[in-house]
Amino acid sequence: MTNKYNILVLGVSGNVSRGIVSVLRNSGIDMNIVGACITNDSIGQYFVDEYHVSPLAADAKFIPWLINICNNKNIDMVLSGVEENIYAISTHLPELQSKTAAKFLVATPNQLEIGNDKLKTCLWLKNNGCNYPLFADASDKNAVNKLAAMAGFPLIAKPRNGKGSNGIIKVCNQNDILQIPKQNYVVEQMLGDDNSEYTVACYSHKSNSKTEIITMKRKLEHGTTMIAEPVFDNVIYNQALKICEAFRPIGPLNIQLRMHNGRPTCFELNVRFSGTTPMRDLLGFRDVVAALREHLTGQSADDCFDIKQAKVIRYQTEKLIGYSK
Repeated sequence: MTNKYNILVLGVSGNVSRGIVSVLRNSGIDMNIVGACITNDSIGQYFVDEYHVSPLAADAKFIPWLINICNNKNIDMVLSGVEENIYAISTHLPELQSKTAAKFLVATPNQLEIGNDKLKTCLWLKNNGCNYPLFADASDKNAVNKLAAMAGFPLIAKPRNGKGSNGIIKVCNQNDILQIPKQNYVVEQMLGDDNSEYTVACYSHKSNSKTEIITMKRKLEHGTTMIAEPVFDNVIYNQALKICEAFRPIGPLNIQLRMHNGRPTCFELNVRFSGTTPMRDLLGFRDVVAALREHLTGQSADDCFDIKQAKVIRYQTEKLIGYSK
């Protein structure tokens, strides 16, 4: 890459988009990073070269704003880890492609709906012959009772469109079933335990010639990966590959799974770059750099996937702003 590229990262208040910015900074590619978010108080503005306040993705002004900034700033590629932004771009992709010169790495609206809805995720896994947790729509009382009889307690109730561990309810008995919200919740069997959970990052090459996969054993705190270490497990690899071949993602797909009775069982699909993006980049799985190469220049990204046997530990830090003597 010899040109200097202009990359727009949306939602830089969010941890996933900030992780994308971190990877871009360490990529060695000559670029100008333009960041955007919905507030003037975004910490992300201090890590980009230029910052703009954007409308909400659901606002009717968002797409015209995006077209305008792409054209005014000569944006080459738009990235985001915020699902609302990704969905807005995906549903307006033909208009964005016709009115700007920017590249947009997003999945289809149907793929995003499957990934953003945990009930639809379970249904998709089942219908495509992949391992899946036993499940029931919380609004179907008979189905929930049948699930309890088949899987036993405890069960897990989740918001269908939830993020992280927000809103998750552990269901230990029949009385707990009565406390599950009936609308927009899915109930699933309990898979394995906390020590059997893995995050699997997949990257499908633009040519669809192959899929890169890294499996990481992780330690969570409040739904966020704090320690990640690659593992090499053919059973997990083959299940992830099966999911990718059926799902056919455009670029990144992140699979959350647990080992359950010897079977790697997916319970969540993130159809985007995920929160572990900067962690796996340090481990040699450089999917953001691969996307830039393939979708901006047509160059090979084969050397972006050389996984190290190491461990990554995430930590928090602070930044002082707006102070003067």
